[in-house]
Amino acid sequence: MQDSIRATLLALALGFASLGSSNADEPAVSPKLTAVDHAMMPSAATIRNWLDQRDSAGPAYTAGPAWKKFLALIESELHRVGAVDIVHHPFPYTRWYTTEFPDKSGWSLTSDGAPVDVASYGTQSGSTGPGGVTAQMVLYDLTLPVEKRPPLSALRGKIVVVRQQPWSTFGTPQRVPLGVPAPATPASYCGNPPACTPPVAGEGNPSPQWGNPGPQMSYRDYEYRSDGETFPTPLLEKIPVDVESSFRNRDQFGQIRNVITNVLMPSGAAAAVTVMDMSPLASAGTRIHPTPRQFDVPLLMLDRVSGVKVLADAAAGKTAKLVLDAHEEENANAYEIVATLPGKNYGTPDDQAVLLATHVDGPSIVEDDGGLGILAVLHYFAQIPQAERPKSIVVYFESRHFVPGTEPSYPLDITEEMPERFKPVVGGLALEHFGGLQFAERGNDYAPTGRAATTFVWGWPNPLAIEEATKAIKDQDVPRAINDVPARPGVNGKPQAGWLGGGFSRYLVDLGGWPGWHISGDWPSAGFQAYYPSAETRVSADVFLKQASAAVQLVSVLMVKDPIALAPAWGYLQVSVATMNESEFTHAGGRATLSKDFDSLFALVKEGRYAEVGHALPSMAADADAVLTPKGAGIVKAAIGEAEKFAARGAEWKAKGL
Repeated sequence: MQDSIRATLLALALGFASLGSSNADEPAVSPKLTAVDHAMMPSAATIRNWLDQRDSAGPAYTAGPAWKKFLALIESELHRVGAVDIVHHPFPYTRWYTTEFPDKSGWSLTSDGAPVDVASYGTQSGSTGPGGVTAQMVLYDLTLPVEKRPPLSALRGKIVVVRQQPWSTFGTPQRVPLGVPAPATPASYCGNPPACTPPVAGEGNPSPQWGNPGPQMSYRDYEYRSDGETFPTPLLEKIPVDVESSFRNRDQFGQIRNVITNVLMPSGAAAAVTVMDMSPLASAGTRIHPTPRQFDVPLLMLDRVSGVKVLADAAAGKTAKLVLDAHEEENANAYEIVATLPGKNYGTPDDQAVLLATHVDGPSIVEDDGGLGILAVLHYFAQIPQAERPKSIVVYFESRHFVPGTEPSYPLDITEEMPERFKPVVGGLALEHFGGLQFAERGNDYAPTGRAATTFVWGWPNPLAIEEATKAIKDQDVPRAINDVPARPGVNGKPQAGWLGGGFSRYLVDLGGWPGWHISGDWPSAGFQAYYPSAETRVSADVFLKQASAAVQLVSVLMVKDPIALAPAWGYLQVSVATMNESEFTHAGGRATLSKDFDSLFALVKEGRYAEVGHALPSMAADADAVLTPKGAGIVKAAIGEAEKFAARGAEWKAKGL
């Protein structure tokens, strides 16, 4: 028995040493990179201190006072861990602001002479000034067909009260279409006077979606899911709010966006109120998401309890006074931060880097605390001597996620603006929404369930990368975590969840298709609601540390393992065969032939034998021509073309001893 254990330990040691060393002359890989040493993680007290600092400052909207405090904390920690070449990358910005929850002095509503408890303001919605707007109310009921609502001409000069559609209709035939097309000529937009430019189209998610998962109202399929008993609703079945409120919250936060564009702005409404199907605490501090472009219809947001009287008063044509006293700061000091924790080859042509990316602007402790997650990862790797860090770590803290119109309205690609800084990147992680707790709603009682909010680990369909993500979830005991690969069917043969907030992983695609993962907590359940109740109710330092430990493990994978073998290109090649329509095959057994081809060449990939892989890929292309229609063969051969690029790069690296 002892001989067996000794042999096993020796084999493990040799295996770990081989991960980062191509020859015997190179130093062995630090054991801190082969297993997470939890003594090197930030303490729970440190995490709690960071969270408390972030929570106490209030919403960290770009260029505002809380944002400045948050970035000061981040930059202080960057210096402390030894990050170098810290750069502030500015962009022109005009800041719109008012008072923030729980300070409601900047916004209020009086309906038919009676004050109303307001949940939040509509961001970027102009200003009434301190005197407010007094006008007749008119009801615009989204639960009615458009022909039964007042025409846009009847809304001019009025305070429009919008009844949002209830969650019960979402994903059902009872959900009524808005029915009002967008204006033929979009409204002018200017967030950065005098340099006004139209918004650009977003790049889309970093990975295609296999199948149709339907509207965002349910749990989808997966590669692996921890704590399965805490997901009681069947796959693709709508989740009741008394189980999990995040899906309902997403629907209600975003429902007003098309109404703003298609109804409120073109109608000439004096102001507006929207009544959401949410309890008071769930609604408190609500934020429209994605953030709308600036519009000049001052808007307030109500929960369903406060909304009862206002809806009735609007239906009766009563008068209201609405106050939204907002201001603008032109030429605000807006910037993003780029920094590097140097690896052993930093500053040389042989340097390779892992990218960590997130945003640092936002409304709440969970929504925008990915920056604290990055600090936790840096805290760990800073304790490993630079000479033992195989790769550098480049960090990018973005500040355009909650500006008006979000990133497309303030377009910049940091990888293009600082190409030399990102040129060494060969993999990375996006980190968002750490430590959040799950909330549910029973009647008007909105409270934590005692469970963690769902953690999603999104990734590409490479089999090795999928294994690493599952291993990190298991090793670090991440609660209620889902390993999610949207590009292929899940373990039950059904669609997996679409990639939410994929922009921070998109950089890996744009930099050449490098491997990585996106670790994200489910934001609307616990932390989207401004600053009430307290951080302790909404965030767990223990959950945060488990998520951060999983991130450390995955960064370590990118540090010591072959990023070419982990690249998405191999997974897309496998998926192109596995998901090919049967009608595209011209020979029985054609799928089996191509699957065998892939298995054989991917075995070579896993051994780093890229020259042989390069020779095997044309043979697979020939087989594709033989067993598929021209259309089907074209799909497989396009994936082979991408794989060939990585095979050539791998052979080149091997020749250079990298």
